[in-house]
Amino acid sequence: MFHAEWDHNALRRSIFEEFADDVNAKVEEGTSDAKRESAKRMIADGKLTDEDIAAYSGLSIEDVIVLRSQAKA
Repeated sequence: MFHAEWDHNALRRSIFEEFADDVNAKVEEGTSDAKRESAKRMIADGKLTDEDIAAYSGLSIEDVIVLRSQAKA
């Protein structure tokens, strides 16, 4: 009886961990997309430096430089 209960709990925990990993990956992806869109709007506005955009958006300066070069293309 205890063995069956332990197996059931282990299975539930495993399923939860897989589900949590998927959810966390989607949240991170959505957050990254939102940061990029925010940075694109700041670049289009043309009033901020790359350093300021990186600080405000949470992206790296390298990411902002890439976005700025894509905006010019």
